[in-house]
Amino acid sequence: MTGIDRRAFVAGSAIALAGCTTGVGSSACPAAGTGAGEWHVFSKMFQPPVTKSPEELCALMSGAGFDGIQWTVRPKGHVEPSAARTELPRLCRIAESFGLRNRTICTDLKPGDANAEEVLKVAADCGIVHQRPAYFFYDAKRESFRQSLDRFRRGFAWFADLAERTGVRMAYQNHSSWGPSVFGGVIWDIHECIRDLDPRLVGVEYDPMHAFFETSLSWSHGLELIAPWIAAVDLKDFHYRPDPKDARKVRKAMVPAGEGIVPWGEAHRLLAANGVKVPYIVHFEHKFDTADLPATVKREIGVFRRVFTD
Repeated sequence: MTGIDRRAFVAGSAIALAGCTTGVGSSACPAAGTGAGEWHVFSKMFQPPVTKSPEELCALMSGAGFDGIQWTVRPKGHVEPSAARTELPRLCRIAESFGLRNRTICTDLKPGDANAEEVLKVAADCGIVHQRPAYFFYDAKRESFRQSLDRFRRGFAWFADLAERTGVRMAYQNHSSWGPSVFGGVIWDIHECIRDLDPRLVGVEYDPMHAFFETSLSWSHGLELIAPWIAAVDLKDFHYRPDPKDARKVRKAMVPAGEGIVPWGEAHRLLAANGVKVPYIVHFEHKFDTADLPATVKREIGVFRRVFTD
């Protein structure tokens, strides 16, 4: 899609979505061209020196059987936002030359950002259909909990309006808290803020690992609640290790796929039961072997493929 007219792309996206039952409270329904069932990789962990160039990264992922790449378009990412106009199309062309698709990007965009529309128009011209923005944060020192939720609602509404203008949906990632200020750890707070918004404009990059870590055995309720808004599923695994500073506590330890405690079989069953058909985005958040990257990458995608392939 690189180089296509942006307005034509936006119009085409709307037409593709028109026949899909994506109203609030309905089952998720993928539009043509959204990458349902495809396997993408989050590029963050493969910046230099892990791979020396975008070409090396794309060759590695293509060889491992990935379908596409989620590029980081944010400070210190693969693409600096100020260089998005030239660098994002260049990386997307490289990916396409290796048979990889460009459907999603990870950004640091926040409500009100002056450059957001420009960046997303460039992304739309490259075929990008959704972007993951920066996280939202509670501010207990300046506002009440409910005031924070009202601010987040306005932020999501701002992104919905931006999505209408650019054709690039916003997809917020649920993330387990590293402190009480992080919004979106328990899924319920996300749902509270987006339940009245069109899932075609605002969605969620659903992360089963973060959901399970945050709410343990009740994690599945959040998945069922947010299902109509799921735009992609992020994949990574973890288990608990003793805290060396306090024997009464445990810490989260990121581990290779299948070596953790995330109930992947149940996640697959619930996603299917709720009609969620979206791309999978594999994250390599654990410390992995860089001596034999092809073997490392093939193993990770292989484990997840065996779980999520019907």
